[in-house]
Amino acid sequence: MRIKTTAVLATAAAAALVLAGCSGGGTAGESSSAVAQSSLKSTGWTSADRDSVKDGGSLTLPIDSAPANFQISNLDSGTVDDQTIAGVYLPGFIQFKENGDWEANPDFADSVKLTKDSPQTVEIKINPKAVWSDGTPITEKDVAANWKALNGTNPAFAPLATNVWEDVESVEQGSDERDVVITFKKTNADWASVLSGIYPAWAVDTPDHFNKAWAKGPYAADGKTFVSGGPYILKSFDANGGVLTFEKNSKWWGDTPKLDTIVFKTVSRDGLAQAYANKELDAFNLYGSADNLKTANSRSDSKIERSLGTTWRHVTLNGTSEVFKDKEVRQAFAQSLNRKVLAQAILSPVKSPGDVLNNMVYLPGQKGYEDDASKVYGYSVEDAKKKLQDAGYTIGSDGYASKGGKELDVRFVIPSDNQNSANIAQLVQQQTKAAGFKVTIDTVPTDDFFTKYITTETRDFDATYFAWQGTPFPVSSLKSIFYPADAGQNYAGVTDDSLGDAWDKANAELDASARIKDAQAIDKKIVAVAGTIPLFAEPYAWGVRKDLVNYGPAQFQSSSVKWQDVGYSK
Repeated sequence: MRIKTTAVLATAAAAALVLAGCSGGGTAGESSSAVAQSSLKSTGWTSADRDSVKDGGSLTLPIDSAPANFQISNLDSGTVDDQTIAGVYLPGFIQFKENGDWEANPDFADSVKLTKDSPQTVEIKINPKAVWSDGTPITEKDVAANWKALNGTNPAFAPLATNVWEDVESVEQGSDERDVVITFKKTNADWASVLSGIYPAWAVDTPDHFNKAWAKGPYAADGKTFVSGGPYILKSFDANGGVLTFEKNSKWWGDTPKLDTIVFKTVSRDGLAQAYANKELDAFNLYGSADNLKTANSRSDSKIERSLGTTWRHVTLNGTSEVFKDKEVRQAFAQSLNRKVLAQAILSPVKSPGDVLNNMVYLPGQKGYEDDASKVYGYSVEDAKKKLQDAGYTIGSDGYASKGGKELDVRFVIPSDNQNSANIAQLVQQQTKAAGFKVTIDTVPTDDFFTKYITTETRDFDATYFAWQGTPFPVSSLKSIFYPADAGQNYAGVTDDSLGDAWDKANAELDASARIKDAQAIDKKIVAVAGTIPLFAEPYAWGVRKDLVNYGPAQFQSSSVKWQDVGYSK
């Protein structure tokens, strides 16, 4: 799914979009029993000290598509792949521990602290060695430019989300240019969420630069050479083939990167397993495919790594379309779905636990998770029919509902070359028919899915299926998905007007227990709107080259990969 990531300091400030998984079908082989949820760790990759990692080598990883814009807060960008790629070359002041807690990232910051509660004030002391690869120091000017681009005061920037930055009053220099003082006009408990990635000032200082300067690559101020603030720098970008090759950043001040090159290669979901079998890839997500699992197991130098996940899959309904403008009809569609069957269809082929997701703020296992969705979306064909009838629909002899002579026809848009999406769409088509919905599946080119169809400008769909990538900051990161109706990630286009105040209250609450209660109140409102129907949270299962270390599946640390430590064991 496309993460449509959002904030410029990208990873945790907003949720990310992801395409649905790959092909299902086949049998997993070996034992058919699922891995127990309780046995999964937050970080599933093999960890190794730098001394035990070889120097040299290349790592090749698959992506669905190359970035549509390297500014991942741009409306055309922000997929999970985009975020992963950005982590190779963008600096970030915080990093995540395995349990999701954050800490200052010593490569980029000597300290990151809340120095005052009222007004809320944060101080970042930037590592004095930190520089962009063109020699420009990373300073307060960069942070200030990011804030101005992302705080929503100038609509010409049009970022995906303004979460957290919209609550900031000022970004100023402290004792020197490496000392950043951020003062808030409104308290925000998730203030650290926007500090996980930052762009150079010249790339975000004007709306034109924000939207166009990095459209074709991460360029230095000269607009000709690539730039980096991380351990690797883009060496080449084959836009036609969708291949990005990174090499060591000679101006990197931290530990010397182990790998010589990192390659991100566009591979269709249907071609992933074969590419891995051919040793064209070094790791890949199984995406719920038993065939992928079988192929990964058949490679002699392969292993299967698993972890808990933050990817949660859902059906999104276009509340601005003629079909779903009525909330009762949206709720009826939700109740006509047997979400347990949908979850098992995707997760059981790779032996992952197939539990239904019943909350859209917290994931299972997170403190605060409770079942809010089943009260509204509980599977019941009869209740779904009644809601349609209450909305003025009549169920015809053919089993389909109609009103005013117009059949209730739902156009379900999915990307091509993605059997997982096709499987879900077909199951939805079968299940909802029992309640009176006629679902027509419309398969569109994958490259156009998030740029022409599933956008807040076009909303060229009635229903669709993809995933959101959760973050360690679930409360603030979700706002742009559900409020306001015209928010950059609100593809449903509908909201509850009281959510604005509800989010203000939750974001300003520094007491953890009280904030959970505020977040649970938000979740109940989101569920009632019925623009997004949660299906399941997906544990990660990957095929990985046996000697690959410090990279693989991870719930929270996937956004804090130490790329300089990634490599192959000695």
